[in-house]
Amino acid sequence: MANPRVFISSTCYDLSEIRDSLLEFVKSYGFDPVLSERGDVYFSPDSHTHESCIHEVRNCDLFILIIGGRFGGEYISDKSKSITNAEFLEAKEQKIPIFTYVKRNVYSDHHFYSKNKNNDLILEMNFPSIEDSSDALRIFKFIDDVRKESVNNAITPFDFAREIISLQKKTMGRNVF
Repeated sequence: MANPRVFISSTCYDLSEIRDSLLEFVKSYGFDPVLSERGDVYFSPDSHTHESCIHEVRNCDLFILIIGGRFGGEYISDKSKSITNAEFLEAKEQKIPIFTYVKRNVYSDHHFYSKNKNNDLILEMNFPSIEDSSDALRIFKFIDDVRKESVNNAITPFDFAREIISLQKKTMGRNVF
C-alpha cells in the first residue's frame, strides 16, 4: 500500500521555513510530502507548471493550506486567483481533507478588515501583515472563501511551524484519509 501523500500549499518564498518544517514532520510520519519546489510535482513539458500543480493535488490524500502575507503568482487560467487559491479549489473539488492555517498577523488584519469592509477608507489602508498592500483584499477574500465553505472550513491562526505540527500530529494520528 502506498504511503499517504500530503500536499503542502502556500506561497513559497515568505513561508519557506514553515514549509521545510512541515516537510520534515510529514516525512517523520512515513507520509510523502508534496511540495512544488522540492521536485515532488511532475512538471509535464506539455503543460504549464500551474496545471501540473493542480494535477498533483488530485493524487494526494491530505491538503495543508498555509496563508501568509503574500498573494503569490496569479493562476494562469484565472488571474483573479493565485496558484494557491487554485490548488485549494482543486482539493475541495476532489473532497480531500483540507487543513487551513493563517499567519496570526494576517488573521488579525483580516479581522480588522472584516469589521470595516463597508467603510470606503478600507481601500486606502495599509495592512502591516501584507507584503504588497494592493494584494490585501485578494488575500482577505481568499480567507473568506475558505471560511464560507460548508466543509473543510476551519481556519487556525499560527505564529510558528510548531503550532501547525502540534495540531497535525492529532490529525495524522486519527487517520483522516
